[in-house]
Amino acid sequence: MPEERTLRRDGGSAGTELIHLTPHHDDPEEAAQIRDSFKAVRSDKVDLFVYGTMMNDHHVRLLFNRKVDSEPAILHNYMRVVPPGAFFFIVKQHGAVTQGRLLKDLTREELARIDAFEDEGNLYYRKVVVVRTQENRRRRCMTYVGNISALQKSFGKEILFEDRYSLYLERKIDQILEKIEPDRHEITRRALRELMGSAVDSLIESHFDGNYICNYIMIQAFNDARPPLLANVMAIEELRPYADNYIRFACKHIIFNQLVELIRHHFPDAVRLSKKYFRHGVAILLAFLYYNGRYERIRRLMMEKSLDRIVPGRLYRDYAVLCINLVEEIYNRDEMAAICNDVDQHWYSTPTPLGAELEFSHLGARAVVAEPGEDQFYDGFFWFNDFDLQRRTWRMGGHVDSHRTVVAGNERHRGFFEYAFGRFNIVGDLSRPLFDCPWAMSKLINEAVRFLDIPPHSLHISMELSGEKHSHITAVPHKFSDLACLLMLGGDLRRDDEGRLREWRIFNRELDTNMRGSLNFSDRKYHYSRPEQSEDEASDVMEYKFLRLREEETDYSNVIVALKGYQFGTHARPISIPKQGQPELPEQLFLREWAASPQSLSIPEIQAFVDTVERGLCEEHNVKKVNKRGQTYLENIYFTLLERNAYVAKNAR
Repeated sequence: MPEERTLRRDGGSAGTELIHLTPHHDDPEEAAQIRDSFKAVRSDKVDLFVYGTMMNDHHVRLLFNRKVDSEPAILHNYMRVVPPGAFFFIVKQHGAVTQGRLLKDLTREELARIDAFEDEGNLYYRKVVVVRTQENRRRRCMTYVGNISALQKSFGKEILFEDRYSLYLERKIDQILEKIEPDRHEITRRALRELMGSAVDSLIESHFDGNYICNYIMIQAFNDARPPLLANVMAIEELRPYADNYIRFACKHIIFNQLVELIRHHFPDAVRLSKKYFRHGVAILLAFLYYNGRYERIRRLMMEKSLDRIVPGRLYRDYAVLCINLVEEIYNRDEMAAICNDVDQHWYSTPTPLGAELEFSHLGARAVVAEPGEDQFYDGFFWFNDFDLQRRTWRMGGHVDSHRTVVAGNERHRGFFEYAFGRFNIVGDLSRPLFDCPWAMSKLINEAVRFLDIPPHSLHISMELSGEKHSHITAVPHKFSDLACLLMLGGDLRRDDEGRLREWRIFNRELDTNMRGSLNFSDRKYHYSRPEQSEDEASDVMEYKFLRLREEETDYSNVIVALKGYQFGTHARPISIPKQGQPELPEQLFLREWAASPQSLSIPEIQAFVDTVERGLCEEHNVKKVNKRGQTYLENIYFTLLERNAYVAKNAR
């Protein structure tokens, strides 16, 4: 076959001359061995020769949920082909030798499972072959031979076991859906997956963690995720004035979620992150960019399809199907590839994982104390769960934040709508950092504000600071001038109704988020990614809560870098709620005083802050001198502070 001439094998390159081995002649003893192994192939147990990712015991255990006995084996007259980054496969080639392992005594059910994983009949064909074991015994078994015409589509792509295994699990879930809804079309099954929210993702993650998920558990998860009956929802008289806004909100997120799914399947190499990060993080950013780049077109199509209002008689599932049809109209793979490439060009990694929480409300700070009906658009998101919006927004950690603890069975309250990026289980409080690129985090924040079209309110930036040698969060107090620099970089400096300059978030008591009215400027938290984790296994996180989330395009990367450098450079303590019976910290008293009447700083104080940030960045990266990008950030921070300081000096009283 002409395709084979350009493919490389292990240790060789395209066109390398093959090594010809002298074939071994059969003798009577070997003939008996072949007869015995032939009977084994036809029995209830089967041996399988593997030569790629399934040589890894961990991968085998994931697929079969047990340890499988195996031994080294050699397959003659087949050549193993390793396209760059793509699936391994073998093809018939006289004189070639393929090294592998023989998986012993697989059941027929396990063979069917690996057929599904290998996409037998499409990417591979399962055939009977004869291998030699490490005792030089011949053994008849089965193996997978590549279908080159189908596999060529994967050449040049980076495809890992995790990608293939996720696709296998998703296909398995689809098979269950097909059994539940046998007469449904593919788009309707996609709608069912959407309506399940995080259930599909949780099943896949649980499987990766070694918890085998049987069909019964999958079916139970599907049954638990039934969508709301809109006829019953609309029977609630107090809800009706807000119903159109809620269904529009739900449909926007369904469209967004479908874009995420397409991106994850079409561009796995572009969205892949290490396991410590939330696996949808990059796909979320890419989906925001794609959606917002076509914002007006999508808005018009939503109006044409009546996805922006309640239509009598239309089911919730019908809305989901219409949203998926809309995505089919607007999605272009080449355009998405260009966005992936642009993000890749700007991307850079740092040692510090990042997270962000964004609060939105039409009422500003009154969101958590609003009266019924005060918010004319969403009634303070009081009806959030009636429209199943936690399942629609789970990828972004969407929930209603009333500044009180969320517990199961008590989720109905008024407050802010919040994206808690990376927080994939709200009630269980499970989260992972999103990624570690300040540019990407800034881009994500801006795109989220543009997408949601609800007035932005506040921004929290969190950073994972687990140190190998020492903690980056200690009891060291803050310098007051450093805190003033932070407020000038990320706070909300503006005039009140009487024309006096204030830092509005603190002056307006927006950070006094507990019953005692303590100023919650920054907080130390422990983030858990699995329910069974102990505090010792949790991630040590510092979260800064004082930032204003802005409607206009804002470069948040400077303040993100400043916060990282400042925390690494000072190891300073959190400024949060004091223990019962203890007074507020001196820093809290200073922040209130400065917010009420901002005062300018001296140039040496500003320079000292920038020097602290620089020292912290060196510690973060374990270097003696920051690189060119770091120098650019330091210059931006310094000149921004000079500009804001001049504004404060001019307007201070």
